[in-house]
Amino acid sequence: MFLFVQSQAQVSADSLKRAIAEINPDSSAIGKPLGDTMKMTIGPEGGKIRSTDGLMELTFPPGALTAPTRIGIQPVESTSVVSFGNAYACTPDGIHFEKPVHLVMYYTDSVAKRTQRAIRTIEWQDDSGRWTTIEDVHADTVSRSISCEIGHFSTYTPATKFTLRPGFTRVKVKQEKLFILTISGTYPDGKRYRSGVEANAFFWPGHPVEWSVAGVIGGNDVVGHIHSFSADNMNGAIYTAPVAVPADLVTVTARYVGSLDKAVGVTALDAISVATVDIYDEYHYNFTGYDQVGHLYMIDSSTCEIEVYSSGIARIDHIHNPLPWSDWPAKVGKCSYEYPDKTGWKGMVEISGINWGVFQRTPGGLSNQPNPTTRILIDLKSTMGSSPTYKEHCPGFNKTVPSYPVSAQPVTINLELLQGTSDIKINYGPASGVNTLTQMRGNQGYSISVTHK
Repeated sequence: MFLFVQSQAQVSADSLKRAIAEINPDSSAIGKPLGDTMKMTIGPEGGKIRSTDGLMELTFPPGALTAPTRIGIQPVESTSVVSFGNAYACTPDGIHFEKPVHLVMYYTDSVAKRTQRAIRTIEWQDDSGRWTTIEDVHADTVSRSISCEIGHFSTYTPATKFTLRPGFTRVKVKQEKLFILTISGTYPDGKRYRSGVEANAFFWPGHPVEWSVAGVIGGNDVVGHIHSFSADNMNGAIYTAPVAVPADLVTVTARYVGSLDKAVGVTALDAISVATVDIYDEYHYNFTGYDQVGHLYMIDSSTCEIEVYSSGIARIDHIHNPLPWSDWPAKVGKCSYEYPDKTGWKGMVEISGINWGVFQRTPGGLSNQPNPTTRILIDLKSTMGSSPTYKEHCPGFNKTVPSYPVSAQPVTINLELLQGTSDIKINYGPASGVNTLTQMRGNQGYSISVTHK
């Protein structure tokens, strides 16, 4: 017995337009070269050439070429949204053959597991970047290969026909993401969907699809929920991310329990397509430092936005380092002061970037960790500030105090997300506080605050 999630979720026209533009671009960039090119001269008698990674092979029958020709296979980055491997640029680009050339693409064990029950095919890319699906493709699960006949050279990549798009995406907690199913050159239940349809048409609306998140049909509060929709000749689903970042990447799976004809006499049952979602959350971080050096009382601060992902990455963005502030006294006691350049000094608080950032989770129940913890650990790039230059005029002497280097703060960001609450524990050196942390020692100190965006 299969449970299909068939609630008709509402989709706005704007979100639908954005999703279509994202998943079905007119063309894509030409991929960058990867690895070495295999080159071989093949003549009218025919021959065989295989890529350096062993995953693509071309067989030329006698008479395919009219003269000896230098043939090349260059692995390149695939820019097709339905590809499951590298692409291969064949040279001379654009050459046409007198007889069809046999092309075979092999895939690894890991790809076989990842594309289990997927409908595999081959796409080629023209000079404008547009990808087109080759309809007559033979699949061999024993040799883990797909093959076809080609009449010209271009760039080729292995791809899938029943595809969930986008294949990878990032979604903020509590936010929604629209997934759309596409299909290419296949037949549902023995009937052609459209005649002469372009590659990667939308999957037939009304056909039942089972949607699951992390293996749970319909999803749950931990990994997020998903609801199907059919609109404007499309079949898809709306995914809603959970309220908290889960412990790992989330998979969204579309399963069509039916038959899809890949070629004459070759039928795939129970087709599956999987997309990966990296859930993230955002925090606003502020560090303010206080320092009194002689007669100067200075305040400096830096802010940034912190993003944490279910993939375990923590990173910062939107760094802002305001100019330091001082009261700049003109007279203290019997001494007066001049400041040649009030804007030419760099403060004691500065964020310039990160060396590394980790979103770290420790599950509860361990002997040395009775309670679950979730930490954000960020090592900031070291940076230096500088004190201001000023001239001091006192009875009996005058002097110029030059600028000197100051070690800037902060050096790390160490936060703990408290379980079951929206509170954030801030750790800085030996001190800690919840949501805010203030430390003052004599004439120096700092204040840290973190808020959930």
